[in-house]
Amino acid sequence: MSKKHLTRVTNILMLDNEEKLLRVIKSYFSIKEISIITTNRLEIALLSLEEILPDCIVIDIAMPNNLGFKFIQELQKNKRYHHIPFILLTTKGLTEDRIRGYDLGCSAYISKPFDPEELEAIIKNLVLRTNNFYDFILETYTQIKNIRFHLLKKYNSTLNEFPTIHLTKQEQFILRELLIGKKTSEIAFSLQVSTRFVEKYISRLLNKTKSKNINELQISACLFS
Repeated sequence: MSKKHLTRVTNILMLDNEEKLLRVIKSYFSIKEISIITTNRLEIALLSLEEILPDCIVIDIAMPNNLGFKFIQELQKNKRYHHIPFILLTTKGLTEDRIRGYDLGCSAYISKPFDPEELEAIIKNLVLRTNNFYDFILETYTQIKNIRFHLLKKYNSTLNEFPTIHLTKQEQFILRELLIGKKTSEIAFSLQVSTRFVEKYISRLLNKTKSKNINELQISACLFS
């Protein structure tokens, strides 16, 4: 089986108390296919979430006043953000902190100091697994659709077979992004294209699926192939 790679720019948000570390990470990822927003302030991190929905979040668990955990709790409470995987950073290495982090749903744990290359590898693996998960959902929906219409056709000979809807790789990617709640502007930023380019593909999806709007497209996604 050939190894999969990320096919677009990955967007990361990093909240950490060490400004020097933030500068190092920002510099390291500036030449990678990973766009990273770094901050040491909770309010800026929350504002950044509204501007661009990240693929992954890196959080310093040892921030003063439990800001790291408070940020995680804010993510968990919001339906728009609770699906985003997050990685926890710590200098403590305390077992209770790790347990607390995993209880909150963290996907990985890195102890400081760490090599930026290690963080990059973890991010890529995590985002790739997430993308594969949504690919699996789309494939499962396709199988359900096929079974459903084969059964309907078997027990109702007058029923015309539902036409198969073929989606290009670009259309599948944009559909998947819409399914997880990303805005048109966020998809355009991820693909490094114009918003108009994405809107054109959304129009194709609406036409192919005979959907009236994006909400109907998301609801009807289980019928796509």
